[in-house]
Amino acid sequence: MHDQNRHPQHDEHCGPLGPGDMAAPSGRLGRSSADGRAGAEDEHAATWRDQLIELSLPGLGMITASADPLLLVDPGSAGDAADWPDPADGVDDGPWDDDGMDFDGMDEDGWDEDAFRRRPPTSPPQPERVRRTLRDRPPLELEHTWLVVPALGPVLPSTALEGTPVGDLSGRRSPMAPRTPAEEPAVRPSREGLQVGAPGEGGRRPPLSPRRGWFRLPAVAAALRARGGMVGRGALVGTRRDWFEPAVAVREDLLAAHPDQALESALAVAREFGQPAAVRIGPRGLDVIPTGTDPRVPLLEGLPVLVTARPIHCPLQGEDCEDPCRPVGGPWIRASQAAQIEWEARRSQALAVQGCGVCFGEALPPEPDQPQTPRLSRAVPVADLDRLHLRGGEVVRIDPLAGNR
Repeated sequence: MHDQNRHPQHDEHCGPLGPGDMAAPSGRLGRSSADGRAGAEDEHAATWRDQLIELSLPGLGMITASADPLLLVDPGSAGDAADWPDPADGVDDGPWDDDGMDFDGMDEDGWDEDAFRRRPPTSPPQPERVRRTLRDRPPLELEHTWLVVPALGPVLPSTALEGTPVGDLSGRRSPMAPRTPAEEPAVRPSREGLQVGAPGEGGRRPPLSPRRGWFRLPAVAAALRARGGMVGRGALVGTRRDWFEPAVAVREDLLAAHPDQALESALAVAREFGQPAAVRIGPRGLDVIPTGTDPRVPLLEGLPVLVTARPIHCPLQGEDCEDPCRPVGGPWIRASQAAQIEWEARRSQALAVQGCGVCFGEALPPEPDQPQTPRLSRAVPVADLDRLHLRGGEVVRIDPLAGNR
């Protein structure tokens, strides 16, 4: 979706744009030029190798792990910084300068301090910016091996009608897209033993069970806890921090006496809850073991993995900074309203599976040197989320877990 506030060369950041943030040589699986479907499958397979595994583990704390091969490559080996193209060459800078500052704040006396410090909206950061952040963190060595089971159930698009996107910028609630009410169905007598005259398909839908909805983290955690004691929770995150999947981790030695038995137990839980794979991280590296439900998931074994401590900062930003995020979009035109709705859905999804140590999901007021519109709103609870950003990059509108209220 087009964002009126986003500049193609200035994704969200807390520091100046560097040469490493340009399009670095790709480490993803090869794309097939002869078959577009094969190329899409290769991209999907690469997400299982390059994804960020961000967990809160008992006795260890919050960590980030990734087997992205570019993390283990010296940034200087990708080419001299002087050889990288200048971000400004052939590109209109628009309202932002190279440091994400607004040029409109210059007056007769020079730079206006507030405009000079203004930050751009928090759009997905470039992968190299995220890699640079991980490289700058002190590495950790895992003493134990952990088995990670995703907890994202099948995502079914909503069949409900969708109305015109309208952004609520008061900061009291997230912008939402009201749905056009359908015509009331005719009331028919029940044929299944219910009270005569009970509504058929137009009645209120009860909340879904944790075993059946898209957010299956409580059910997966309960199943692993019953087999192996304590569990850790977290998320599988895209390299641009643009999608988030809930996940649960359990220590291999607590799940079973033998590593193969522990893996089979984790795979059994993954199959029970419809998950495509289980991930194993530890001193021997990273393994991805498919369950067979999704043929696009590759079998990966013994990949070098970088593990770092993860500060409790904003999950949407590509760097470890303490600034709150800024919404994308705004109230100006329909495209900007729709952009803010999609951005708020991404923020609420991130907060649902990870949390934030800056805003804690609350409606923080804008900083004195930041624009007053748009502003952050309260995060939408998990049960009320009606949009999800998926691993493949698409955004799907769903029926909330809480049902019609």
